[in-house]
Amino acid sequence: MTDRAELALLLGNAIGGAHAALARSGDRAFRAYGLSRRAHGVLAAIDEAGGRGEDDRSGDGGARPKDVAAVLGISRPAATTFIQRLEAKGMVETTPDPDDDRGVRVTLTRRGFEVLLRAGQLERRLAARSIEGVPASVISRTVHLLEEFKRRLNEKQISVVP
Repeated sequence: MTDRAELALLLGNAIGGAHAALARSGDRAFRAYGLSRRAHGVLAAIDEAGGRGEDDRSGDGGARPKDVAAVLGISRPAATTFIQRLEAKGMVETTPDPDDDRGVRVTLTRRGFEVLLRAGQLERRLAARSIEGVPASVISRTVHLLEEFKRRLNEKQISVVP
């Protein structure tokens, strides 16, 4: 019989392997649209932070790079680099920030918004295919287990003794 520490390690390895496989599947979806996973994340963060573009009716005028960085958990310079690359591909555009003379606002172009939607739909279809034939009850129990595993790891402050 495998002990609990061994089971925990097996669970961690299975989670890591499943995450890597899911990332590879998503990468295939994003590459079909000329994006990396991270670039798709930047498009989504711009959308989330208020950068819908010309069809946006919210009136906020776009997302600030610092807001995009905060959504993604990356540095502002890293977000700016991604934004510049996406702008070169015609997926976003920047305009001066009316509230900050040194800043810019970023919005999705129509092309950027379409790519965001299509790549996201393709990623979801690929993910759905990966669980075909697995009963919903098994998926639900697995999600519960993973959430509990994460909660326990986050609350445990295990010190390492050499």
